[in-house]
Amino acid sequence: MTSAYWLQLGIAFVLMILAGLIAAAEAALSSFSKARANKLVEEGRPGAERVRKIVEDPPRYLNTALFLRSMIEISAIVLVANVIFGLIPKTWQAGAVISGIMIIVSYIAWGVAPRTLGRQHADRVACAAAGPIVAITTVLGPFPRLLIMIGNALTPGRGFTDGPFASEAELRELVDLAEARDEIE
Repeated sequence: MTSAYWLQLGIAFVLMILAGLIAAAEAALSSFSKARANKLVEEGRPGAERVRKIVEDPPRYLNTALFLRSMIEISAIVLVANVIFGLIPKTWQAGAVISGIMIIVSYIAWGVAPRTLGRQHADRVACAAAGPIVAITTVLGPFPRLLIMIGNALTPGRGFTDGPFASEAELRELVDLAEARDEIE
């Protein structure tokens, strides 16, 4: 393997970690309520003001985080694919190897592990991630909104102005889950 391949794999590894961190932040922030954010502000937790800002308009910030995570994940996949295609002939078998590797990475490193950590340590993760997510939304915010408008235009039926990612059904599921755990009455 050449140094260029090692560099690409190194960048892909950093991107995989970054995507996992964003997934953890999404999981933590999507489980937050206004009351919980206000409690963190009252406690004087660093980053709590930004968490409250996100909770006041979750689709805006979570859609940006989703867009950024998707962009990073795809970039990592492309880098790994480029290395593998450089090492073995470009056949369906090479494509299968790439798919297999990246499906496992995606499921574990971008799915299960970061979402579990994000939910287990929601306060800490949300406070740490809120600043960067607010800053990134300031820069990228209009772009996910534009993509949502295009997606709504291409989708039959009534679209969602905030995107389909934060719905009332998901909120009801969280309330039902909290109620089942005797956290609310």
